[in-house]
Amino acid sequence: MKKRFEKIILLFSLLCFAGTISGQIVARHLMTPAQYQTEFSNLSSKGYRIISLCGYTKDGQERYAAIWNKASGPAWSAKHAMTAAQYQQSFTEMSKNGYRLRIISGYAVGGQAKFAAVWDKGSGGAWTAKHNMTAAQYQQTFTENSNNGYRLQYISGYVVGGNEFFTAIWEKTTGPATIAKHNMTAAQYQQYFNEYGGQGYSVKVVSGYEKSGTDLYAAIWEKSNMPLTAARHGIQGSNYQNVYDNMYYQGYVPVYVNGYAGDGADKYNVIWQNTNMSGADIGKIDAAVNSYMTIQGVTGLSLAVTKNGKLVFAKGYGYANPSTYEELCPNHSMRIMSISKSVTGAGIMKLMEANKISMNQKVFGPRGILSSQYATPSGKSKLNDITISQLLHHTAGLRTCNGESVFWDKNKSKDDVMKMLLASSDLLQYDPGTKSVYSNTGYFILSMVIEKLSGQSYENYIRSKVLTPSGVGNTMYVGLGSGGIKADEVHYIPDEKPNMQLWDGFGGWVARPIDLVKFLGRVDGSPTPPDIITAATHDTLTSDTPKSPGYGCGWGVSGDRQNHNGAHGPSRSWLAEIGDGLSIAIITNKAPSNDPEGHGKMLNEISAGVKSVSAFPNYNLF
Repeated sequence: MKKRFEKIILLFSLLCFAGTISGQIVARHLMTPAQYQTEFSNLSSKGYRIISLCGYTKDGQERYAAIWNKASGPAWSAKHAMTAAQYQQSFTEMSKNGYRLRIISGYAVGGQAKFAAVWDKGSGGAWTAKHNMTAAQYQQTFTENSNNGYRLQYISGYVVGGNEFFTAIWEKTTGPATIAKHNMTAAQYQQYFNEYGGQGYSVKVVSGYEKSGTDLYAAIWEKSNMPLTAARHGIQGSNYQNVYDNMYYQGYVPVYVNGYAGDGADKYNVIWQNTNMSGADIGKIDAAVNSYMTIQGVTGLSLAVTKNGKLVFAKGYGYANPSTYEELCPNHSMRIMSISKSVTGAGIMKLMEANKISMNQKVFGPRGILSSQYATPSGKSKLNDITISQLLHHTAGLRTCNGESVFWDKNKSKDDVMKMLLASSDLLQYDPGTKSVYSNTGYFILSMVIEKLSGQSYENYIRSKVLTPSGVGNTMYVGLGSGGIKADEVHYIPDEKPNMQLWDGFGGWVARPIDLVKFLGRVDGSPTPPDIITAATHDTLTSDTPKSPGYGCGWGVSGDRQNHNGAHGPSRSWLAEIGDGLSIAIITNKAPSNDPEGHGKMLNEISAGVKSVSAFPNYNLF
């Protein structure tokens, strides 16, 4: 667990964690009092009950974070925004009516202590609670209660008027060994966290509060047989969503959240538990990825894994933007470069199924698809022999492209590119159909073919006929003509600004690894999930030729497995079936330092880590 002090560019006001993992957990943060009340009423009416609640401030304004679980249990009640007097009154009334205090959060609003609390009518031993204790009073009360057989169950630290205060709950009961500490600095808390973790203790509660510009913590550890537990403290609010997404896609669910104001921002301490994957299995993937990134000097890497068509794991490693320490998560989009060819190949297959194109159809010359737009230049009559099949299989004899200045000019159009290519003296390197030459040019021309035959822009056609039917949303898109990045896109190291609109058919797509494995699952020939193309079309998609062994229509093929990689500038990517029903997608935002020949080390080393997992969960995180 690391403590981070950073400024992040992403900001989310609400987080929903009602996910596929359990379907029973909902988490919210940064709620105004009105938003919290609305969520409370709505979720309570649906059978959810609060398992974690805290009040805090952001920019001096009252805010709430909470976790609800949909489960049966004893009668319960919750109240918030109480002054000390109101809390004491509620405490007395609830106690008289047989309710036990389970959660208490103290926080300061406008220099005044306020409280949020949860009671229920559950069973248990004798209990006691106190609030607005100074550090000295808390220590004295802790000692007295411990001597009388009471165990600390809950603690909340908060600062009012520059002084720290504590509110806590004790219960007279036996149980596993516990350790409690308060007024810890971040470094001290980290030290104790590591030390106690090594002795078999798991953190149960961790409350943050800022005093005189320093973050302090109060925490409880418990030595018990808890599920796999993970915790983070001091998470900047602007980085909170990224952290949550990373935990969710590893199978974790939140069980505790604490928000507090620190350094003028909202910060969070969160505890998760995981009954879906073992720590050893997650560690196998982490070890493979971290080793590769360390050796290769990669700044950020995002990974997604499917098993038999179901998304079972995804995680971002490193940074989406190292200059701001923005953590990479599975929901960041990244340039996929030549995997775009696989997308284009699927688009051509959909045109075939609509009887708008055939594999042996000519592209230029008399009756060529683009003949009305582009006449064959004098002396280049062999261009008229190029077929759709040859473009797809890289056997059209065309040189590659993308280094020319036109591809980096935001003011240029596809028409400008096509005219430049046709005027090039070295456009045709070999007679069409005689040799395999990997060519971006061929897939640029295929994007023009798609636009001509569909009457739509390339991106709109692919979205309507390939991505939307595959269940892939707007997190996958053709990049900007300016070469800039969109809100949820990573930063690239070094920053390069190609006109991604001109690269579209051969390298212009931006996507999450999650999007890529979902797309692959719909064009892989497997009945689950059902493909968006017919079995016959899939055979065409993955059929190589004598001149292009191992390469189909935008896909590398090996037996019954499909794959493609992508590489340009800082971006590296892989989309591949790796056996045993597993498929993976990998994308980086910085090029590896020593992984040539199609960055095969990346695929092989990370695939080995994924395949070493003893068992993936049976859920589907799509």
